[in-house]
Amino acid sequence: MENITTDTQIHGYSIKRVFSLLLLLAISTVSFAQSGLSTDSKKAKKLYEKADKKYKERDFLTAISYLEESVRQDSEFFEAYIRMGSLYNAMGQEDSVYSKFQLYEKTALDPIASVLERLAFMAFDRGEYGKAESFLNKFLVKVPERESSRDIDLLIRSIRFAKKELKKPVDSIELKILPSEVNRFKLQYLPSITVDNASMFFTKRDYVQGDEDIVVSHFVDGKWTPAESISPRINSSLNEGACAVSADGRTMIFTSCDGKYSLGSCDLYITRKVGDNWSKPKNLGKPINSRYWESQPSLSADGKTLYFSSNRTGGLGGRDIWVSKSADGKWSVPINLGGDVNTPKDETTPFIHPNGSDLYFSANSYPGMGGYDLFVSSKTDSLWSIPRNLGFPINTFKDEVAIIIGAEGQMAYFAKEEQKNFEILDSKIVSITLPKEIRPDPVSYNIGRVTDKETLIPLKAEVEIIDLNTNKVIYRNESDSLTGSYLMIVPAGLELAAYVKKKGYLYSDFHFTTQTNKVSEPDTINIKLKPISEGESLILKNIYFDIDSYEIKKKSISELDNAYQLLIENPDMIVEIAGHTDDIGSKNYNQQLSEKRAGAVYDMLTSKGISRSRISFKGYADLQPLLPNTTDSNRKSNRRIEFRVLRVNQ
Repeated sequence: MENITTDTQIHGYSIKRVFSLLLLLAISTVSFAQSGLSTDSKKAKKLYEKADKKYKERDFLTAISYLEESVRQDSEFFEAYIRMGSLYNAMGQEDSVYSKFQLYEKTALDPIASVLERLAFMAFDRGEYGKAESFLNKFLVKVPERESSRDIDLLIRSIRFAKKELKKPVDSIELKILPSEVNRFKLQYLPSITVDNASMFFTKRDYVQGDEDIVVSHFVDGKWTPAESISPRINSSLNEGACAVSADGRTMIFTSCDGKYSLGSCDLYITRKVGDNWSKPKNLGKPINSRYWESQPSLSADGKTLYFSSNRTGGLGGRDIWVSKSADGKWSVPINLGGDVNTPKDETTPFIHPNGSDLYFSANSYPGMGGYDLFVSSKTDSLWSIPRNLGFPINTFKDEVAIIIGAEGQMAYFAKEEQKNFEILDSKIVSITLPKEIRPDPVSYNIGRVTDKETLIPLKAEVEIIDLNTNKVIYRNESDSLTGSYLMIVPAGLELAAYVKKKGYLYSDFHFTTQTNKVSEPDTINIKLKPISEGESLILKNIYFDIDSYEIKKKSISELDNAYQLLIENPDMIVEIAGHTDDIGSKNYNQQLSEKRAGAVYDMLTSKGISRSRISFKGYADLQPLLPNTTDSNRKSNRRIEFRVLRVNQ
């Protein structure tokens, strides 16, 4: 959104506050008194005197009309121009302020420095970068020591950046307004989208100063459905907006302001979708919320990491980006992202891409096109890169303060406003195909249902994705308790293991490798979990050995950890670890290899504390193939380690 200024959004651009000081300076510097006025026209002076009287009566419109008449008598009467500019500022008419101050600068023999400074910022705010540079240079001639000040230095670097950006070809970049089914309100902004691009949630208002509500539109049969209220449990007579959803669309965190149970001016609330219904929202409470302002949340794909903006104490500036992680249903104390991202000014509206590494946000603290621009910073391990401006035409001289990007990394959505005199007329959600240089690493996803193998009853189970090369969990979530449906994120360019687990059942596991910078087509994988019972078996699909070796490779750690946890959670289960080979090699060799591999797994589990009385191991060579040993693919499936449940002690 470019400049929405409600409680859940960005407050007005801080430059306007600077001009309040300038107004006082202008009024005190240029007196309404006639002595020392630049005009020789008696009529112009008389009109100026009448304007003074009306000004003291607080009749600004009549005062301006007299001043307009005075400059018709003498077009070089510069005191009248600066006086009109000051009066228009008091009335909040910025375009008129800019017009009159320019006429003052043009006619005054020696314009005061503060007006030149203000003109430089006002020109920059309007995207008139050449004028901004000219006014700024004239100002610095008068006050050269200000060149190194933080605000002037930022303006200098921003003008250079903006002029460079405007020279880039942008013919291939096109903003597309989403259809009227989405843009059906006076204002719509701050979109959030599920990883399958099937549901878009956003904030709407029916008129500029109206109540904020959260609405949703679904993409069905190639079309967006009419946006409608997400739930009467969520929307109320208060402001609800600035929402974020997890990749599967079943966890939402949103902002509500001035509520009965709020800790501060705006707090973050959580709601979960079970089946087709959203739960009653719950204030996240401490340590997430405080007596300050917390808003503009963004959730990681699995809903376990929360980024948000806040002006709470302990930050680096006005509004900073903070992060918290959820474990065992509790959110950790938020951590400030630090100086790699945050600055003494404002950083807001974070969006963490489903890849978990690329963070997009809005800031007025880095060189940009004007006001708030959109930036991206990428995380490697725990370090964030230097933020990079998304450039023109995504950023303009207006305020751009929120963007979301699809899982595939190409399509972005954000809100664009229509303004007049810096007042918002309306806003619409638009889409754009991102240039390659600012695209995040893409991700895909798999979907399906988890059911009991015997009864086909839907199950609530944990779904976990592990990067086999780092053994780090990159996604963890749960299937829906009513439908059993799940979604798992699949990043590009990684070798991954997936585990689906529920107590009382043998877990299900599989392995897949994704190509770098290429999004695979989503797969539907339905999981049927086997209840733990005598005779059931589990293939450990993520146990790896080199050819002709029984030394377990490091990327097998996640499988061993899950096998260990299965035994710990089910202490009455007695299992055999069975080793199998393909038919290549002699019978004796395959027998020894299968037995040694099974023994290696046995040794690892007993070394972790599993009693030797609960597990045994045996090699079966190539005597129990799953598939005919006729192809390389079949042989690969036949080379395996298997858990067999021998009995379950009662």
